[in-house]
Amino acid sequence: MKEPAFHKGVKYEIFIGIKDKDTYEEVLSVEDFRQILSEICTEKQINFSLLTQLGGYSHGKGYTTETSLRVIVIGASYDEMVRLGEWLKKKVNTDAILLTKSEIEYCFM
Repeated sequence: MKEPAFHKGVKYEIFIGIKDKDTYEEVLSVEDFRQILSEICTEKQINFSLLTQLGGYSHGKGYTTETSLRVIVIGASYDEMVRLGEWLKKKVNTDAILLTKSEIEYCFM
């Protein structure tokens, strides 16, 4: 069997918790977030995957855990990712998001 051809690319990941920065409550549901993300990615034609997980962090009032979402994007530019991250940050009303960048090799099989 012939090995598939791999392409070099960049994978971005946005990690974002859904607790509101003012109330420290999960005001937005995961389903609401999915809808928001789907709408903007469809409009901008950004290929993405969304994973739901548990996260924890320290803040001014102590330590908390929350639903944490990971948006994985391959094929977007850095500028697109910054705009997407800032837009999501505003929609969720959170203090910060984490954006990571990794060089990868990928193929479709």
